[in-house]
Amino acid sequence: MQARPHLTHGFTLLEILMAISIFAIVISLAYGAYRSTFRIIDQTESQTEIYNQARIAMDRISCDLGSLYLGSKGFLQGKAQTLGNKEADTIQFTSTAHLVLNREEQAAGFATISYSVEEDPETRELSLLRHDLAFRPSESEEPVSGKGLLLCEGLQEVRLIFYDNKGEQKDSWDSKEIEKADTNAQKLPDRIEISLLFADPVAGGQPIRFSTGVTYPTGKPEVSSEKSR
Repeated sequence: MQARPHLTHGFTLLEILMAISIFAIVISLAYGAYRSTFRIIDQTESQTEIYNQARIAMDRISCDLGSLYLGSKGFLQGKAQTLGNKEADTIQFTSTAHLVLNREEQAAGFATISYSVEEDPETRELSLLRHDLAFRPSESEEPVSGKGLLLCEGLQEVRLIFYDNKGEQKDSWDSKEIEKADTNAQKLPDRIEISLLFADPVAGGQPIRFSTGVTYPTGKPEVSSEKSR
């Protein structure tokens, strides 16, 4: 009696290729899902950073302008300017909101505070810097100097609007010139509005605008703020 031959059955080349193709498709789908998830996480973190920068900057500006001082040798100067095609307004004024960042520095009742704007030569985005120099009315006035403290970056626009007692908008304000023209004129605007426009970290996304304002209806500042896209 002859024994039956033992037959072995393996995978054909076609089956192996099909299995590899299916495996590749599954891996591609999984990788795409993970990649999308990580991209969303990165975008969320970037937008959160923008909101944090805007909150800190607006709080600081509101506090400084809310403590504006126009007594002896006090002044307020706001200038409209551009860097490239972008609005990059600046403002300089005396305030009682001096920040002592150096242990060796003595606390002063007044400060000359200014906000300046710089453009990044590579990205062409704007950065907002705060300068704070101790100021005493008994001393001669000195311009604010130094690098300043970086408040926020990644900006496309920094805009200031001044409203006089008639409700008219002005792009600039100079209390010294106003006083020279008329010593009885109102040196303080009724309201100052500050607007910061951030570039959206999402490619092709809409920029994000944050706005705040300080009102001086009776000489006492009132702060309001809003956010819009």
